[in-house]
Amino acid sequence: MDRLDFLRTNIANNELPTYVYGYPSKRAYRAFSQPLRITDVVEQADRSKQINIYIHIPFCRYRCTYCTLFLTTRHGGETGESYVARLVEHIARYGEYFGDREVASIYFGGGTPTLLTQHQFGALFAALDAAFPKRSRRCETTVESTPDSFDNNLLDCLKALGVDRMSMGIQSMEPGELAHSGRPYSLQTAKAAINALIARFSHVNLDLIYGLRGQTRDSLISSLGRVLDYEPQTLSLYPVVVRPMTSITMSKAHNPELFLSEAEKYEVYDQNVALMASKGYRQESFTRFTRIAGDHAYRQEVSDFKGTPLLGLGAGARSYFGQYHCSTDYAVASSAASPIINAFSARPFDPDAIASHGIRLTQEDLRCRYVLLGLTLSALSRSNYAAEFGRALAADFSEELEALESLQLVNLAEGDAYQLTRTGFKYSSIIARMFYSARMAALEQQYQAA
Repeated sequence: MDRLDFLRTNIANNELPTYVYGYPSKRAYRAFSQPLRITDVVEQADRSKQINIYIHIPFCRYRCTYCTLFLTTRHGGETGESYVARLVEHIARYGEYFGDREVASIYFGGGTPTLLTQHQFGALFAALDAAFPKRSRRCETTVESTPDSFDNNLLDCLKALGVDRMSMGIQSMEPGELAHSGRPYSLQTAKAAINALIARFSHVNLDLIYGLRGQTRDSLISSLGRVLDYEPQTLSLYPVVVRPMTSITMSKAHNPELFLSEAEKYEVYDQNVALMASKGYRQESFTRFTRIAGDHAYRQEVSDFKGTPLLGLGAGARSYFGQYHCSTDYAVASSAASPIINAFSARPFDPDAIASHGIRLTQEDLRCRYVLLGLTLSALSRSNYAAEFGRALAADFSEELEALESLQLVNLAEGDAYQLTRTGFKYSSIIARMFYSARMAALEQQYQAA
């Protein structure tokens, strides 16, 4: 099937692949034959004077019905203390190699980072300040949260530590839909949490999900309208993904009539886009809408695309150093995830074995990644591509670009930068799959088949 047929067929069939926010995914990672050494990645990071930092906190009180993240709900106070202590050590040791770089962004992702205590956050920020003293003037510092995982004292602490962006998964403002998502808190808790964030932070991102069990177009619009009443700076709207090893998979198998079809999700997407535009929100990606003018709503993502290395800290955190993408092993089931997390906490930093799993990207992989991420962020410049790879964009992706232009999925702004059209945003998950290298597609297929 050629590229034009690929796009036409998938669009006509209302295919809705998983939203692509990175490339390659962890599904393409494999165990290295020899553990990765720090010297391998230092060499790869030499081109950049900046660095992004991601800190993974793999603890949650409960697992949502659709979640496949690497986390555990089987943890106590001692587990958290030993994990944070190991993170502090890793921050200090990585600072020996990258501490001269300017930090462009810091992101605490989960799990649920706001399950940490004020003391634990204080220890992590103190370690970051000591090991990475240079901060970009525009350094973005984000913490993810859930409505029932913090109090006002913790938020005041985070603000005092320099956090300027909070991201919280709301998912729905309908009590029944929250319950079916596996979220045990009340709607009042969600409302209070939104108010607490909005009152303190200049940038708040809220997540909603559409396609949950029992959700209708009317109930989704109701949730969206109620969240918009708070006027958050950014809203991220995700279609639910039904993956293996989740309880939502069994729920859908027994009650398929309670779930939106892919075609209906696309109809909801159109409805969302129209409403967000009417409220003055600018679309930045398939999922993200923002009121922030003249800047991106998620700077770590943009910085990553521009080639800034990402130092991932913690069990399951991914690091991107040029050709090397790496992490620890990972798992979905708590029975398998907990031993990996405990092993991270027990093992001191070893410069000769910093990562057991990952992948080394080829030049073709790097070119595919650059184009895929650039297009999904609507910033694929022909001149920048030529400067990065020393060859013309059209020489590598002429068939793909011609197919996109033929279906009016992209515009060519000022003769240089390809930007997704409104229809292009809608089908960007399909478009992203078109740029998977044959190697990455095969690795993902192998993972799915295992």
